[in-house]
Parts: sequence; structure tokens; C-alpha cells
Amino acid sequence: MYHRRRMAFEAFQERDYRLFWTSQFFSNIGSWMQAVAQGWLVYHLTDSPFLLGFVGFANSLPTIFLMLPGGVVADSFDRRRVISASQWAQALCALFLAASIRTHQISTWQIFVAAIVVGIAVSFSAPAYQAMVVDLLDDRSRLPNAVAMNSLQFNLSRAIGPLLAGVTLSAYGSFWCFFFNAISFLPLIWVLGRLRDRQHRSERGPMVSQLAEGFRYVLRDRVVLILLAIVGAASLFGYPYLSIMPMIARSLFTDDARGLGVLMGGIGGGALAGSLALSLRMPSRRWIASIILISLVIFGVSLVAVGYVRSQTAMTSVLFVCGAAMVVCVALCNTSIQRRVPDAMRGRVLSMYTFAFYAFLPFGNLIAGLIAEHRGLPMTMFTLGGGLIVSAGIAWVAIWVERSRRHASGSLEARGEVNG
Repeated sequence: MYHRRRMAFEAFQERDYRLFWTSQFFSNIGSWMQAVAQGWLVYHLTDSPFLLGFVGFANSLPTIFLMLPGGVVADSFDRRRVISASQWAQALCALFLAASIRTHQISTWQIFVAAIVVGIAVSFSAPAYQAMVVDLLDDRSRLPNAVAMNSLQFNLSRAIGPLLAGVTLSAYGSFWCFFFNAISFLPLIWVLGRLRDRQHRSERGPMVSQLAEGFRYVLRDRVVLILLAIVGAASLFGYPYLSIMPMIARSLFTDDARGLGVLMGGIGGGALAGSLALSLRMPSRRWIASIILISLVIFGVSLVAVGYVRSQTAMTSVLFVCGAAMVVCVALCNTSIQRRVPDAMRGRVLSMYTFAFYAFLPFGNLIAGLIAEHRGLPMTMFTLGGGLIVSAGIAWVAIWVERSRRHASGSLEARGEVNG
């Protein structure tokens, strides 16, 4: 069991991790500002909930084809250079959109194309980013705290970025959100050039055989397989509500730009609270599976409530719970996988984790947009929330079957997350 009390934020004692965390935090603030501004801009250009979801679909579509090869790249090539190339691509896309807005040439097709290019870049950088965490640590016992701190950084930026975007959109317009995102990549690019190379690269070989090796590993380790399935369910049913947030904001606020920032800030605040709790105290391995499933159910119930709440304060509060539940669920899945995976397989397995998250998201966005367009918000949120609750039930059965199988075989692993 994992009962040791370790110092909060201990991963910050590592110089490379501290630099990477700080620069990534700044970059993610810019990314969240653009995400909010982009949704607001598409909705104002088209007035269509479906096209809101379609932009999310376009952004996530490349991951279906490229995320798994991206894991092979993360295991075989310098992860610092892979991430740096991705940052440059995303910065140029943001600068292109900012220039189009400034010259009054912006149109939905430009946003769709930029979303696809960013999706391609993320398909290669996300597995490298996930796998690189361990490369930043001299003391690998700090890995659980480092993973939790990554979640904290991401969700702190999720809380700050949308609030800044709401204020900026309302006061100055969307140009500055895109422009700030473009320059926010520069500190991370600078830091990546100064990190020490401690990566354990796998031998390069045919990509198909390396991918097959990764699949065989996951199929043998049923704990990892169950965790990946939970992440996929969270992606398909949980996260698509973010793509229709402009629709929710317009239904509640007169100033929908500022209101969107407030609601997204509520989600970010909840996510920040959840990730901060994990950073301060990681649950023992005995309870991780139970906490994952409970948080998945809470996430589902909260999404159903979003469809029926009509008060600004109540909506922000419910979204706060959504943010906390979703980050606890996904972050604990990430931590559990990171603990189990050997270094030689890290990039490939974590690319499957990222694939499970991103590959289902475009279809979830598309479904959410279609239902919202034709059946309204309550039915959309009932479908998404109900899907999460059913998924939690299926995962509980899978965990019970796996635990029973291990007891029957007498080979229960001491380090297994599936104990509760």
C-alpha cells in the first residue's frame, strides 16, 4: 500500500521539472484563453451549437490516426525536440488566427483548418509530454507527486485562462486572446532547449511492430486496460460539454463573453481544487479504484444537473463540482498507469492513454452538438451524464471480475491498483 507521507510539491525540488512546470503553466494559460475565444468566435460567426461541436471534432480528429504513432516517436526520438516542434506549430496557428481577426478576414473555415493543424501537433506532443515527466526527475519516487503537480498546473491554468479570456473578450476583443496564446509558447520552447537529456530511448524499428508490442503489453495488463477504458468513457461522455459552453453561457448571461469566462473559471476552479487535493495527499493504492469510480459517478450526476439549472450562481457551483470530479478521475487513472509502465514502453502506453482521451472526444463533441441543436440542453446533458454513470457501473463489474480472477489464481499483485 502507498501510505508514506511525502512532502507536498516535492517534485519542485527537481530543477528541470520546476522549469518545465512553470513554462508549461504559462503556455496553458494562453491555450485556455484561445480555447474560450475560439468557441465564442465560432458561435458568434455561425450561431450554431452543431458547428461548435464540429470545431472540437476537427481539433481532435487527427489524434485518431496519429496519436499511437506519436507514442512510438516519443519512445524513439528526443522528446524535447518533438514537443518543441509542436509548440512552434501551435504558436504559428494562433498567430495566423490573430492576424486574420486583426485584418477582419476571419472565417469559420480558417478556424477549422487551424484546429486540424493544432490537432496534428498535439498528436505528437501529448505522448511525449506525458512520457517526459519521468525524464525530469532524479528521484523517481517523486513521480506520483510530479503527475499530480502536472494536473495541478493544467487545472490552475484552466481556472485562470478562461477568466482572463472572459475579461479580454468583453473589454478588448478576441484578437488579444489569440495573440497572447501565440507568445505564450515561447518560454516553454526556450526551456526545452535547456533541459538535460535523461531519456531512455527504445531501439528504433518498424513502427507497426513497435505499436504491436505496445498493444500486447496493454492486453496482458488488464488493470491498464480497465483504466484506459475509463479514460475513454470520460472522454466520450464527460468532456464534450465543454464544447457547448458558449450555448450555456448565452442562456444565462446578458454579456455572454464575460459569462463564458465565469462559467469556464468555475470548471477550472473545481479542477484546481481536485488536483490540489491530490498534490497534497495522494490516496493509498487500496482506495484508488473506488475513488476513480465514485468521481466518475459524481461527474455524471453533475452533468445531468447542468441541463436543468437556471441560476448563474447554481450553474457555477455545479460546474465547480464537474471540474473537481473529472480531474480526480482522469488524474488518478494517469498516476496509476505511470506507476505500472516500464520505461521502454512508457511512450507507447501513454500514447494509448492520450489516444483513449482524445480519440473519443471528437465523436462526443459531434454528438453533443447534434443533440443540443435538435433536442436542447437538458437532453444533451442527460445523455452525457447518463453515459458516465453507466460507464462507472460497467467499470465496477470489470474491476470485480479482475479482482476475483486474481484471487482465484492466487497471484494478486501487491502493487495493483484494482483492490477496492
